[in-house]
Amino acid sequence: MFVVRTGARAKALEVLMVQAGFHVAAAGPPAPRIDAFDERARDRVSELFGALSEQTPVPPLRPGAWDLAFADGLVVELDEELHFNRYRARTLQLSWASDLPWHDTYLVHCREREPECLAAGRWGKRWTNPSSESMFGASGRPGMLDGTGSPRWKQRALYDGMKDVMALHSATLRLCRLSVWDQIGGVSLGDVLAGAELEPAELSQLVARRTI
Repeated sequence: MFVVRTGARAKALEVLMVQAGFHVAAAGPPAPRIDAFDERARDRVSELFGALSEQTPVPPLRPGAWDLAFADGLVVELDEELHFNRYRARTLQLSWASDLPWHDTYLVHCREREPECLAAGRWGKRWTNPSSESMFGASGRPGMLDGTGSPRWKQRALYDGMKDVMALHSATLRLCRLSVWDQIGGVSLGDVLAGAELEPAELSQLVARRTI
């Protein structure tokens, strides 16, 4: 079984970013909530939901907190194996998503890394749960993406997209998305988080390229 070490990887990234000169924030910004979005941002969230579901109206949405928060409004989302699949690709194919600095790279990850997503998330609560089924209906057979597929994967893609929207419409929030599949210093970021060596300046450069 594929094991995703979410907490350990996020902590390792935080340590590396501190070594690269970033300062951890005393408290992160609140998680995205639709009532804090302006009208245009709400329209984009409706587009996101419509790309994943035919249900109307849009149900209550409650994305989780940001992964890491640093000074000057910088928040970092560390996207691991479960974030790259056909559903996330749908959210990135909306016209406004082309403004995201990770857009092109993430579409490639979604196309090439879905097998790893299946290995990590074709079972149990990683495939479906009551919250995601209330949004997207009953799941398909575990591991079968044709047809109804995975409600939990769709929910994760939706919530990632909501964070993208919030960052595009915020005057203070600066979102950086990093993936375990990103190549940095000749190795993947996932390998770096597992202990491979990396020059701090290379991480700083990647963060700069990936920040809204």
